[in-house]
Amino acid sequence: MAAELRKYPRINTALEINYSMDESSDATNDAASDQFIATVTDLSKSGAGLLVDQVHRPDDLVCLEGVGGAKKPLNSVVKWVRKTQGKYRIGVKFVRTPT
Repeated sequence: MAAELRKYPRINTALEINYSMDESSDATNDAASDQFIATVTDLSKSGAGLLVDQVHRPDDLVCLEGVGGAKKPLNSVVKWVRKTQGKYRIGVKFVRTPT
């Protein structure tokens, strides 16, 4: 069995959220400022697993809305992508911004 690399425990969930792509992301689609829907499949203090319809690449910047009760959109970076049953599972790491 592979060693667990995550720093914080994950909580399984099925939360539907809206997200958008940062305009500076080097994504393969041209709809960088559009809103998309994702299902949060697991959540931790430092990141989340999402099920999405859009193609992403590692290092894409995404902005998640309504994750974990956050009142402000949460900036995140895509760390990994896997295609599964016509959709994409992505892992994102939350980016802490100065307040």
